[in-house]
Order: sequence, then structure tokens, then C-alpha cells
Amino acid sequence: MPRLQLGAEVRVFELTFMDCDGVIFDANALKERAFVQAVASYPEAARQQLAEHHRGHGGISRYAKFRHFFEHIHPVDDVEEAIAQALERFGAIAKAGYAELTPRPEALRFASHMGGAERVVVVSGADQTELRAVFAGQGLADRFAAIYGSPTPKGEHMAAIMARRGLSPDQVLMVGDGRGDLEAARGLGIPFVFLREMSKWQSADDHLGDYAAAHVADRWAVLLEWLVSP
Repeated sequence: MPRLQLGAEVRVFELTFMDCDGVIFDANALKERAFVQAVASYPEAARQQLAEHHRGHGGISRYAKFRHFFEHIHPVDDVEEAIAQALERFGAIAKAGYAELTPRPEALRFASHMGGAERVVVVSGADQTELRAVFAGQGLADRFAAIYGSPTPKGEHMAAIMARRGLSPDQVLMVGDGRGDLEAARGLGIPFVFLREMSKWQSADDHLGDYAAAHVADRWAVLLEWLVSP
């Protein structure tokens, strides 16, 4: 059984959830650029507000972020049409960007230790169809039990998977780099590891201290040191 040293104790986990961007792929800069370029025809100040909103809400789907932009940052008459156009532009930019990225080998090593194709599920705010195509294209799909993304919120995916497997919160771990990852873990009462290395979440420390089951790994190398051999 996969084991991990969390704090003062060694824990056994039946299931591990891993975020994608900032955890498996160093894609946070790509995604921020895609958000800004997807609304290139709008004022620069509004575009920068969207970038700031994106950095502060990692793990939340692009659908929700563009809705926030067109409803609150730069309101428009036809919100749905504006979202649809932004999503199309974002998807094209992200697809091209992922083709130039490779997964972090540390992430793949961690996933393998934690049970890989049987016990590790990718849950991301990225578009699910797009995400599965990326993993398939890079030959990674069979390294994980499943790959889930938006528009369904990751917390809903996680809750459904735990229910299907009959798992309690103490049997499940979440590894992520954004506020949405923390909130999903907190909502289910499961331990959370915040991977700081690639994160753009500048106010993370202001929130992590409010959740007793949160742990911080500044780099992948640190998290790998927590792995405990069977």
C-alpha cells in the first residue's frame, strides 16, 4: 500500500488526487498567457485584472473565470457569446502550448509510488476533453486511474469518486498548487499537500494555516522525500 510521511506520522492512502497545471505540468505561465490573450480585444486594465483573478483562484475552471470577467470585470451585453468566443481562443492557445511541454518526472515518480493506474486520479480545472487529449498524446493516460476536468468542478468529481470507491476522507490525499485545490480538499475533509514550486498563488500562506490537514512542500524534491517504501 502506498505510504507517505505527513508531519509526524506515516499515512497510508487508498486514493490520491493530483491537480495537473503546476503539479504534473509546469503550465501555469501558459495558462495565464492564454487567459490574457483570449480577451485581447478588451482593455489592458481589465485583462490584467483577469490575470490577477486567475492567479488567486488556481484550480477553478476557465468557464468560471471567464464568466467572472464578463459579468464583473468587464460586463458585456451577451455574456454567453463572449464566454464562448473566449473559450475557443483559450483552447487553441492552450493546445499549442501543451505540445511544447513535458510532464515533470518527479510527478510521474510520485504517481507511480502512490498507485498510479489504480490509485491516482487527475482532477483539474482544465477542460476535460482537452486534458484527456493532452495525456493521451503524451502517452500518459495509462499511468493514472482516471482524468477529470471542467466544466464539472473538481470537488464534485472528487466526491463522486470517493463515494463510488467507498472511501472515507482519511483514506484520500489531494496534491495541488492553487486555492481551488485547497477548497476542494477542505470541502471533503481530506489531507492536502500544497506544492509551492510552480504555484502562482501568492497569498497561499494566508489560507493554508486555516486548514489543519494542509501540508506544504516547497519543491517536488521535498515531497518525494516524504515517500515511504513499503
